[in-house]
Amino acid sequence: MADFVIETEGLTKKYIHNKEAVSSLDLKVPKGSVYVFIGRNGAGKTTTIRILMGLLQKTDGKAEVLGMNPDKDPVPIKKRVGYVADNQKMYDWMTVEETINFCSPFYPTWNNALSEDLLKRFELPRTAKVKDLSRGMNGKLALLLALAHQPELLILDDPTSGLDPVVRREFLQGIIEVIHQEAKTVFFSTHIITEAEQIADYVGIIEEGKLMLSQPLDKLKDSMKQIRLIFEDKIPNTISFPELLKKEMLGHEVVLTVKDYTPDVLKKLDEFNPKSTEVLDFTLEDIFVSLVGKEKTT
Repeated sequence: MADFVIETEGLTKKYIHNKEAVSSLDLKVPKGSVYVFIGRNGAGKTTTIRILMGLLQKTDGKAEVLGMNPDKDPVPIKKRVGYVADNQKMYDWMTVEETINFCSPFYPTWNNALSEDLLKRFELPRTAKVKDLSRGMNGKLALLLALAHQPELLILDDPTSGLDPVVRREFLQGIIEVIHQEAKTVFFSTHIITEAEQIADYVGIIEEGKLMLSQPLDKLKDSMKQIRLIFEDKIPNTISFPELLKKEMLGHEVVLTVKDYTPDVLKKLDEFNPKSTEVLDFTLEDIFVSLVGKEKTT
């Protein structure tokens, strides 16, 4: 576990009628990374995180966070992990300052100077009641509470869900700033692909409870490409090879979506005598859509 802050093996969570919200999940989050966990709503992201935080019992498999078992050590994990839940709830009758003063005694590592710095950096009004805060300000307060006790790991469960684009960008910028200044290991769950590409070192894509891939972002973008071929005459029907994920044809042009791309793929395509060949880079959103089907993110 020295190299990984989160590690699961065969992690499974079944609900009623044996429906699997998480299915045999093998996940490894490297220490010091910003790991973005991407999936559509209902893909199993929150269920996975709740198991990791000891808030939900797994059905099968293994899970470790900072070398600890969430089933046996939920309190020690919470002391060493900064956690921001989706639509995190706080006592709405408290002010911002009262909320901070209420939470700080729970953490022996609470840093008052850092708390003050984040309070100013996020421009949080001390005397405002939680119930009167905007969703963006509420999210920033949750992030302050997660960071001020100097956690070894920061887990963010879709923290920008429901925010308008302006507030979402402002909140994400706050996260990016913290990542750079505090050098935290971050596990960031989201269904908004453009967010992931801005901050990720590693990417995991989950669909229907199954982990479809997990690898460094730069390696992932190097390994998946689109190849556009133009032919003088009819497109050959025999274009097929193991790396081919998808084929789209229009007139004399065909666009291939390819995984595990290497220059050898182009050599295979030369056999079909195309008039021209063009290799196109994928965005992370392109990759996501190619793997999980029709785009359902915002």
